[in-house]
Amino acid sequence: MSEEKDPELEALLQKKIKQMMGHRNAMEKEETVKHLDSKNFDEFIKGRKVAVVDFWAEWCAPCFILAPVIEELARDYPQVGFGKINSDENQDVAMRYGVMSLPTVIFFKDGEPVDEVIGAVPREELELRLRGLLGD
Repeated sequence: MSEEKDPELEALLQKKIKQMMGHRNAMEKEETVKHLDSKNFDEFIKGRKVAVVDFWAEWCAPCFILAPVIEELARDYPQVGFGKINSDENQDVAMRYGVMSLPTVIFFKDGEPVDEVIGAVPREELELRLRGLLGD
C-alpha cells in the first residue's frame, strides 16, 4: 500500500509549522528585561515614561533571587521599561545614583529617579510601588 499525501493537508501543516516557528522566533527576539550599560543607560530611562532598573552583580546571591521577579513584572507590565545593569561593570552609573547595596531597584519617571527598593523583596513590594507610579 503506497502512502499518498493529501496536498490540502500538507499545505495546512506547512502553514502551521511556519506560524509556530514565527511565534517562537518572535518570543526569542523579545527581550523583556533590557541589558543596560554606561552607553545605553541614559537613552533607556529617558526614552520611557516609567522605567525600572535593577542594579546587580554576578557575586550577589540576592540579585539572582530578585531577577525572576523583575522578569515576571516585565512580562506583566509591557508599558514599563525594565532594565538591568551590572554595577561592577558600570560603576559610573551606580555611583551617579548612590547605589551602595545590591540588589537596588530604582524607579524612574520621565527620566528622573523617583523611588528605590534595596534588597531582594517580594514581588508585591515592587508591584505596589510600580502601580503608584502608573496611577493604578
